[in-house]
Amino acid sequence: MFPCFLIVVLAAHLICGSTANKVEITPVSAQHSATFRGMNKYGPSHVIDGNWRTKTMTVQDYDGEYEHGTWVTVSLGGVYCVETVEVWHYLNIPTYMSSFTCNQEEESCHSCEGYCAKKTRLTVTVYTEGTDPNPEKKDPECTRGDTVKVRNRHGHMLSFHEVKVYAKTDE
Repeated sequence: MFPCFLIVVLAAHLICGSTANKVEITPVSAQHSATFRGMNKYGPSHVIDGNWRTKTMTVQDYDGEYEHGTWVTVSLGGVYCVETVEVWHYLNIPTYMSSFTCNQEEESCHSCEGYCAKKTRLTVTVYTEGTDPNPEKKDPECTRGDTVKVRNRHGHMLSFHEVKVYAKTDE
């Protein structure tokens, strides 16, 4: 049984392209512009709960936030060097996953691959709400921050199942 487990883990790393210096960050909290029809089953925490059967549905906050579109933010619980943000639009089906690459040169994560290239108009940004304890740690291949924001500037609704954040580890 143990050799089979190792084979499965090795195959997963090869298929997913995982590297030793990249780790998934588990966000500690989430917020969004406004909950669809005020229904708790569409709350922001569903994008970080690891449950593929739940989702968030957020609408524009018409109390002054109209010009900002719909958005979801996740707090990472610390400052990380974020390389990739994945937005899973429909369950855990890779066809409906948008992958955004982040680097130091751009404010917004870019180089979107997958579903976003065809169907969605999302903007993903990584930033620090507090103070970066190591502002001198710059890396051209990632963006430092403690918060990730997914925004739909052109739509009245934003809905997806999960957001996954991958960051560089200190070597």
